[in-house]
Amino acid sequence: MTHAIQTPYAPFDLTARLRGMVAAFRNARARRAAFNTAYADLQMLSDRELIEFGLHRSDLVDLARAEAINH
Repeated sequence: MTHAIQTPYAPFDLTARLRGMVAAFRNARARRAAFNTAYADLQMLSDRELIEFGLHRSDLVDLARAEAINH
């Protein structure tokens, strides 16, 4: 007795894949722009201002990255 395995047909849609890649690129570019903006704003703070917020200069990259993710 033989068994036939049927798999659903999934056509290769190049246009959809390209649109997905372009959308992913645009999303990454927007996140990078948000990171750069947040990091530049944080870099403008003086050491005294950072201390008032309870921050250190080494925390700025993590804060900017969190801002970019939440953007």
